Amino acid sequence: MVVKGSRLIRWTGSVALLGLLGCASQPVAQQAEVSQEVQAPADPQACSGNLVPPTGYHQETSFVPLSVNDAREQAAETARTRLRDRLCQGYRCEQIAEHITVWRTTQDGRQACVMAVASREKVAAVYAEPTRALEAELAEMARAIAEALPDRDEGEVNSVALDTINDSGVNGGPRAEWLHDQLLSALGFSDVLTRKLPGRWSGLGLPPSTAAVVRGTIRQLPGQEAMLEASFRLERGDEVRGMGSVTFPQAIAPTTDPQTYMPPLPEGNGRVALHMDARPGGALCEGQQTELWLETAEPLHVRVINLYGNGEGGLMVYSSGEERLPPHHPVSLGEFKAVRASEVPVERFLVVAAPTLEALGRFAALESTCRLPQTMASALNRGRQVPEASMPWAMGMDYRLMSGESCEDVEAPAAQDLSMLAGLPSCW
Repeated sequence: MVVKGSRLIRWTGSVALLGLLGCASQPVAQQAEVSQEVQAPADPQACSGNLVPPTGYHQETSFVPLSVNDAREQAAETARTRLRDRLCQGYRCEQIAEHITVWRTTQDGRQACVMAVASREKVAAVYAEPTRALEAELAEMARAIAEALPDRDEGEVNSVALDTINDSGVNGGPRAEWLHDQLLSALGFSDVLTRKLPGRWSGLGLPPSTAAVVRGTIRQLPGQEAMLEASFRLERGDEVRGMGSVTFPQAIAPTTDPQTYMPPLPEGNGRVALHMDARPGGALCEGQQTELWLETAEPLHVRVINLYGNGEGGLMVYSSGEERLPPHHPVSLGEFKAVRASEVPVERFLVVAAPTLEALGRFAALESTCRLPQTMASALNRGRQVPEASMPWAMGMDYRLMSGESCEDVEAPAAQDLSMLAGLPSCW
């Protein structure tokens, strides 16, 4: 729902919750060790309910109709392959495959259901070496951050705040939070005090009592094995310093939904900032309340575009009109709650700004809430169609929507009727 207020538009955030689907099967007895396949006779309930693996084991279960030739063999091969690919994610897959075995084969008279399992302890042993290597690299990164902080007088304490971690084009998510915690732990062993980011901070300049802000980026490296690179930068006001990068196999980190991988939004020249209170790394839980803040370092005409999903739709949600936003005057774009409106759990905000109205191009005429044509929303989501004259000041901010155990303290909102978005006037 969109509520206007003197050049300031408040809205309900519009992002999608991606359902996590699991397979249903009948509970089976657990055992401490897996040594051989168990074949059970036909049971009408054998392939429904919850299939529970032995204690201490990963599992994947495959279902194949008995009408298929070699149904059991096909189900077993599929289960083994799925488990291998889920655990290795393209890294040391042959070693992982050695630890996978078929534990239970059964059928319900209509289909064969086969469970493949792998010891959690043995899988962890495969990744112990790269895990230790990442910890060592992050320890070096923490020391480099400590050395990059300004000299301090006796009794002063240097402190840094960890801000967003952009993972494959979007801020936050399970992998970003995992890396945030890994770096936070490494900084704990260095001579650096870490602080939480204060509420109502726009992202421009430094928060109070903070010597620097650290931001990170995760990207996938090309090659046969699935390796990730995480780079970090230290920001001290207008000074931005690259701190290098660390590499690690994707398999040792939580997975990130590939559906949420996005082209990066413009980063701008540092003269415009957009920020909100969020989870570590920059995500929001479904139903989480937050507030969006905007600030500029020079007088600028500003328009803020809200894009949701994979560019399925977009709204113009803030306009400074014919006036320029005064510098260093933080503006709240209102409080909002993250709710779903798309199958892709991503929401993005794009700032189009410039010293003159002419530089805003067709966006100059937008002064009230309006709905972007879908083709324009899709183009802006890919970083296109921003007027060239405004590109130096264009910048984006986005987040992933999270759910599940990590969001148990946030009450998910009731289903929202967002059909009224279609009733908003078109921007053009």
